Amino acid sequence: MSALDRLFRLNPNSILGDRYRLDRCLGDGSYGFVWKAERLADHAVVAVKIPKAQGSRNRDLKEGEKLVGQPAHDNVVSVYWMGRVPPEKEVFAIEMEYFNSHTLSFLLDNRDERLVSSYSHVLDLFGQIVDGVVHLHGLGVCHGDLKPQNILVGGGVAKLTDFGSSLTTEDLYARSRENGGTILYSPPEYAGISANTRRGWDARVAHDVYSLGVLLYQLLTGRLPHDTLAQVVRHSPFPSPREISTSIAPGLEAVALRALARNPEKRWGSVGELRTAFVRARAEQLAHQTQRPTVVVPAPTRDWSSEAVRLMDASSWRDAEAVAQAEYQRSRAPHALLFMVRAAVRDERYFRALEILDAAPIDEVGDDSVEAELETLALKALVHTQKVGPALDMVERCISRQGERPGLLLRKASLLGMQARFPEAAEVLVALNKTMPRQPAVLRRLAMVYEQMREFDRARAFRRAVARAEGGGATSR
Repeated sequence: MSALDRLFRLNPNSILGDRYRLDRCLGDGSYGFVWKAERLADHAVVAVKIPKAQGSRNRDLKEGEKLVGQPAHDNVVSVYWMGRVPPEKEVFAIEMEYFNSHTLSFLLDNRDERLVSSYSHVLDLFGQIVDGVVHLHGLGVCHGDLKPQNILVGGGVAKLTDFGSSLTTEDLYARSRENGGTILYSPPEYAGISANTRRGWDARVAHDVYSLGVLLYQLLTGRLPHDTLAQVVRHSPFPSPREISTSIAPGLEAVALRALARNPEKRWGSVGELRTAFVRARAEQLAHQTQRPTVVVPAPTRDWSSEAVRLMDASSWRDAEAVAQAEYQRSRAPHALLFMVRAAVRDERYFRALEILDAAPIDEVGDDSVEAELETLALKALVHTQKVGPALDMVERCISRQGERPGLLLRKASLLGMQARFPEAAEVLVALNKTMPRQPAVLRRLAMVYEQMREFDRARAFRRAVARAEGGGATSR
């Protein structure tokens, strides 16, 4: 029985390897299952997250790895252990703190009485959320996916969870986040764009700051600043918090609006800076008014991007492409073109993606961030259609725009190898190995290149290095 088959046979009281007795399933999301469980070694109650992508490499499943072994923080769900569960070591699991709670999303959707009526309660929760983000940033981790669905609330305590999109300074790749909930909490420079087109710690901090601004706006007003992807990308004008309710203090409004600035450089420079301003504004709010008046929340608006996102989430790639194509023919909106190409690539219709780009050249798009992702998608399509020469030209173009990112350099080396340009491929890989040592993907390619160059001693050395790099085992407590 495969590891994946096992997942769908798990039931309450099932024993998972020699580590856990499962109690009840707490959630079933796109990433995986979360179970309340008993840790057999000491009978402690924990939460166990089991990714659905069990066939993936361990390093691709290590959600929140940097938090393992770190001191506990009141506002961040602790991560205790992760790895393949012995003795079979087939199922990968992530062991976390069990926190009896609801998501903030659940409480907002059900108009929790304290959230609806009390500024004091709302601001206390937001302050805890900010404290949790400050702690993560101190560890060198940006959450990257702050939204009510990833915030747990129980007994007046808020905790951040779901670190599947967390961005560390050492990441080779960042995940693209396309679901509607995430898009509405993302800044314009990220919304609808693969995060791997963005670089640097400051950009990632600015992302979390903006998401906190969206969350504060929502907690104050009961609505989001934007309802659709297209609105987020354009940073369409939205009412200020005090336009919605004069019960909101001016200082608190200023904190939210600065976090929501379109230009990342005009936002708070750090979450610590935001926290300092928020503490002052919280005191102003409680002196101004503590009770929240009832606010009528209008129904969210919808546009072509709402429907395209919905269809993408449902894996209805051709329908999503058709919606985006109709909008592109009407408005020539760059993001409509992007959705067309992305839908074709996600559906593995790579020739169709190239056909779209032939009819609408990337150089004529007129939006740098969209052009960057279109180049990345074009590169993938060219590789899959085995157009090696054009793919090598496109990877150089991507590097020129995005910089010498590890993923692009790996692709360049592979393409050089496909053209039997082995010395050039080795040069790229050796340089990459110096900047990012002990990465199996790099070492494996070096071994292959040196075998082709008939430098067998070097090839064997890199094979041994691959074995050492992959034999480190799972992170433990």
